[in-house]
Amino acid sequence: MDFQYDMKYRWIVGVVGILLGSVMASGLSNAAEKATVLVSDLNVRSGPNLAHDVLFRLPSQSQVRVLEHSAGWLKIEHDGRSGYILDRRHLVRVDPGKAENSVDVTAALKPLKDLRREADQLQEKVKTRQDQLAAISRKEQSVLDGINAAEKALDHARRQVRQARAEVAALQEKAAEIDRRQAFLQEEIRDGEAYTAQRLVALYKLNWVGRVHLLATAHSFYDFIDRRAALERILNQDEALLEKMRDDQAELAALIAQLNTSRAEKHASELALQQRMDALHSEQAKRTAMLAKLRSEKSMGNAALHSLRQAAGQLDATIAAIESAPPPKPKTAAARVSEKKPPLENGTVFSGLPVKGKIISFFGPYRDEKTNLVNFQSGINIQAERGEPIRAVAGGQAVYATWFKGYGNMMIIDHGNHFYTVYAHLEEVFKVKGDRVEKDEVIATVGDSGSLLGPALHFEVRHRGEPVDPLKWISKG
Repeated sequence: MDFQYDMKYRWIVGVVGILLGSVMASGLSNAAEKATVLVSDLNVRSGPNLAHDVLFRLPSQSQVRVLEHSAGWLKIEHDGRSGYILDRRHLVRVDPGKAENSVDVTAALKPLKDLRREADQLQEKVKTRQDQLAAISRKEQSVLDGINAAEKALDHARRQVRQARAEVAALQEKAAEIDRRQAFLQEEIRDGEAYTAQRLVALYKLNWVGRVHLLATAHSFYDFIDRRAALERILNQDEALLEKMRDDQAELAALIAQLNTSRAEKHASELALQQRMDALHSEQAKRTAMLAKLRSEKSMGNAALHSLRQAAGQLDATIAAIESAPPPKPKTAAARVSEKKPPLENGTVFSGLPVKGKIISFFGPYRDEKTNLVNFQSGINIQAERGEPIRAVAGGQAVYATWFKGYGNMMIIDHGNHFYTVYAHLEEVFKVKGDRVEKDEVIATVGDSGSLLGPALHFEVRHRGEPVDPLKWISKG
């Protein structure tokens, strides 16, 4: 529509210019002055000077056409012949009126004025439409920025939910351990109480008989010493038993207090989890609404495609920067030893896809069905269940592991020899920049961060920064 407005405006302006020039030229040429000869036999000379020859003579009342004024002379034309006559009032009367075939310029310009007015109106429409497109572009960019912000907020909410769930699970395990310890202590205390009751009965009987009587009935001095030592051992054992019972009861009281604290913490964590779940659902609803708007409006589809191209360009720049930067140092000695493994070679074949799923878009140029625009896919998209483990297709080192606009959570692995693999739309990321990665090691899980396709993995293979078809690297078996 805007192109049609612009072309129509240009056509009208061109027509106006051509017609105006034509009318003005025609008007000027056909509206030449007329003159009437006032004397008989007026000499018509070959030049504007009395020295020039007389070409012919004009009778009185002859009508001539004035071609030009030249220093007291008139160049005239009469019956197809032209020449010069003296410009004197008593000789000739110049009439500036129009000739019979002259053009009325004012009348001719009337339709041109209408065309110019229409051209101005069209120009105003073009400007208005351009302003509308600029406003739509800003609106589309605002929606895309809003989706990116919603993606990041959703990712943050999911991280908080995972953390809260882990805290609740840890508190549940802690409470279960306290419960087990409490049950064990209670059983110990019950056994101790039963044994203590028996010992109290024995001590009561001993006190009733008397310790002196027990020792006095010894048959010999050795028997006396032996009975005394045995009695002391029994009394010491009873004292130790009572001490253990007191310790068990004190530990049990502490465990009960700890259990109450743990239950309170668990309750608080569950409330926090619920709040984070509510926030997560809110962010999911926002994102769903924005994506629905994005999918429903063609203009938004164009903007989304443009945004994807921008993100792809930024990814190219990021990988180029990684290529030119020195590799990060491994964090551990084990990683440094592992780093000495041979790098990826050209012609290496991966044993399979990095995740179990279905390939839904392939490497190379494609035409967007909604916008009918051609774009280039620098990798493949694999549809999979959320949380499905993603494995590294080869060993290497993580050189990028964070959020990337348009791709969500993303990881780039350097495999050596200028080979890189890219994993995007991740849910959980288990590696950080600088970590060593082994072949088939789980590095992340499938998510939908930055994805317009739902849970999926965007996977790329790059060599010297240029994308190559990943399927050429995957074993057919």
